[in-house]
Amino acid sequence: MERLSISKFWRIRKLHYTLAYSKCKKCGYAFYPPKHVCPKCGSSDLEQRTPPREGKLISWTKLYEVPFYFEDQKPIYIGLINLGEVNVMAQIVDVLSEDELREGAEMEMVFRRVKQDGTAGLIYYGMKFRPAHRSGSSKQGQ
Repeated sequence: MERLSISKFWRIRKLHYTLAYSKCKKCGYAFYPPKHVCPKCGSSDLEQRTPPREGKLISWTKLYEVPFYFEDQKPIYIGLINLGEVNVMAQIVDVLSEDELREGAEMEMVFRRVKQDGTAGLIYYGMKFRPAHRSGSSKQGQ
């Protein structure tokens, strides 16, 4: 895997920290990750938007075989989450029971460590999701 330099990570931080997406002003199509051209109509007249921090789980899977930088987190859950006008695929964390992972389950965005570069000691952070009904969630005062 390509190492992500600090400067490159900093340039795309909005994508990692807010899950920003693009919406075409011509046809109205919304897509994640953002691009410079609409994949539906080819227009470059786009606006960047930030999705809500809560959404609904569409589907999920559990991965036992993961890249080496996720070894300490396996197995990991990956979910397709609807955030209003856009769907995103992201890691799901804090899963106590797979019963929490059902279609339509409320999910909330959380800021977590994505990976650590062992040689340089750099820690990369980004957005992940967790079941929203937890005590201590942002909806309950945190």
